[in-house]
Amino acid sequence: MDTNSFFQDLAVILVAVGAVSALFTRLGWPKVIGYILAGTLLGRHTLGGSLVINEGSIAVLGQIGVVFLMFTLGLEFSLRKLKKVGHVIFPTALLDMAVMIWAGHFIGTKFLGWGSVQSLFLGAAISDSATTLLAKTVSDMGWSARRFTKYIFGVTITEDILCVGVIALLTGLVRSGAMRAGEMAHSLGALALFLTGVTVFGLLLVPRVMNRVARLKDDESLLLTMLGFCFLVSFIAAKLNFSLALGAFLVGVMGAESEPLKRIYQQCLPLRTMFSAIFFVTIGLLIDPAQMLAHWQAILGVTLAVVAGKSVNCTLGALLTGLDLKNAIQTGIGLAQIGEFAYLVALIGLTMHAVDSSLYQIAVGVSVLTTLLNPFLLRASDPFSDWVERRLPRRWTEYLETYANWAERFLHSSAPGATVKAIRFNLALALLQLALVAVIFIAAGMLARLDYARFSPFIEENKKTVLWGAASLLTVPNAIFLLFRARALGGAVADALIPAKVAETLWAQSFRRVTRLLFAGAGIAVLFFESAMLSGSIMPEQGWARALVGVTLLGVGVFGWKRVRRMGSESLETLRSVLAKEAEVDPADSTAEILDIHTERLALRNAAKVCGRSLREIDLRAQTGASVIGVERGGKTIANPAADDKLAVGDVLLLLGDDEQIAQARALLG
Repeated sequence: MDTNSFFQDLAVILVAVGAVSALFTRLGWPKVIGYILAGTLLGRHTLGGSLVINEGSIAVLGQIGVVFLMFTLGLEFSLRKLKKVGHVIFPTALLDMAVMIWAGHFIGTKFLGWGSVQSLFLGAAISDSATTLLAKTVSDMGWSARRFTKYIFGVTITEDILCVGVIALLTGLVRSGAMRAGEMAHSLGALALFLTGVTVFGLLLVPRVMNRVARLKDDESLLLTMLGFCFLVSFIAAKLNFSLALGAFLVGVMGAESEPLKRIYQQCLPLRTMFSAIFFVTIGLLIDPAQMLAHWQAILGVTLAVVAGKSVNCTLGALLTGLDLKNAIQTGIGLAQIGEFAYLVALIGLTMHAVDSSLYQIAVGVSVLTTLLNPFLLRASDPFSDWVERRLPRRWTEYLETYANWAERFLHSSAPGATVKAIRFNLALALLQLALVAVIFIAAGMLARLDYARFSPFIEENKKTVLWGAASLLTVPNAIFLLFRARALGGAVADALIPAKVAETLWAQSFRRVTRLLFAGAGIAVLFFESAMLSGSIMPEQGWARALVGVTLLGVGVFGWKRVRRMGSESLETLRSVLAKEAEVDPADSTAEILDIHTERLALRNAAKVCGRSLREIDLRAQTGASVIGVERGGKTIANPAADDKLAVGDVLLLLGDDEQIAQARALLG
């Protein structure tokens, strides 16, 4: 790459986007459209020759723009907020994407005369709404605080993630030549492992590192550390044949859980502004006005399908999940556009030679038109939804209100009980631990394929020993964590199987202990089998190497037991705080479960020596370590009883503690 030509190209582009930005700000139009138009004028298809000498080098800067766009979008993303509206956004996003992919395939095969593969790429391109473009439109309109906007952004972000999975499936389809179940499973499995590994390790590592760097009071160190994480994960995503955008977005989500979020975001804004403008210019460079004019009928037809289809899909999806009519209509109309992912899907198809250039021209044309229409449609959604509510027959309005109320009651009434919650929680964490072990060994296997001879012949000769040992060491904390999760899962399953009438008998207690032991043994056995299966490609042949790793693992397991348990408790606290709806944590569902702390019911009979005494007088926690977190009396439950509350015959105490603490409490209470 010639240095002078590169700086000439960069100067031409920045002058153009600066002028366009000022002009479109003056006119009140979306700047993104201006950037794309600027790229079109600078490209080789418009004025008889390109004003950009080396489009390849500019395209690299454009990819950096994608990274910054998705990274800052991740910084604005909140897992807690998403969880609150998840019952609306996930079904709506699934319905919308499924229908639009089918619509794209139908239009491509029936009207455009394309093959199935190119038609599927068209469906994927029009299935995802534009998160970045929509966010800017809503912000410019001052509607960010409106209720329906949180559903819009939730749906678009969900569609972004689902679109990555669709791209993985299409990539496997192109490479294998058929939609094979094995290829689909491999693509989706790799995507699931990547998402699991990055999300969990990122949540545990990135916020902690960023919080420590923030204490230095140096914004430069903070920004560079965060960008290091961002580009590293983006590079890993690219090496695994996923998009750069996915890795950048996930790191942004991790950074959003750190304390210096605002400082990081403010530092990234200038970089995002510059590189994202270049990205949209690179999109314009590929636009051929002659081809777009030749496909104007297809562009208008697909635009109509996008606006009408997405409006109906998302409105219907929102209504089916219990959203009121006005917000459902505004959600549907707001999502009636496509954006940056359409370009990415089309570019991937072009790169893999799976589609021709007509798909790209149509995708860009539809995106430009829907982006231009979206602000006007959003403004019209307010009076239009009011008009629909007024003109809708009263009987239909009552049906919708009745359904919305029923859906709201169903969501709350169907909340699982404590035992079901415990089973779900512990099962999810146990499966998560097994997935993390798979991620560790698969990553070690990929590193084992690299050649380290240029660094050190010794490392190249012993790389299997090093990588297998490192992977095995990282498995030790997972094994300890899984042991406690499996024990807690066994206890929850036992509670679900034991009838309430015999819950306090010696038989029930023995059954709980046996069930916990069986589940713990099964969990460790599954982990050992998984590790053995995944170790095949990296396990060293030398016996001394295996023995050395085995002794090291034994030492870490014995001497690092307490430290690993503490680390596991802190990690669980981090995950809970990210996913919790509220700041308060129920004492019966605390992070101390990592230490096998659980709840148990104890009935006070006539012979109980504590009847008539207050909890303060008994001082159960100081003497045994167990806590009384509830008292059932006369069919009512007293949560967190006061210290002066006196116990009576027939009371059922809800105790919190581990096995030893509860056994001591049982003896003390008589």
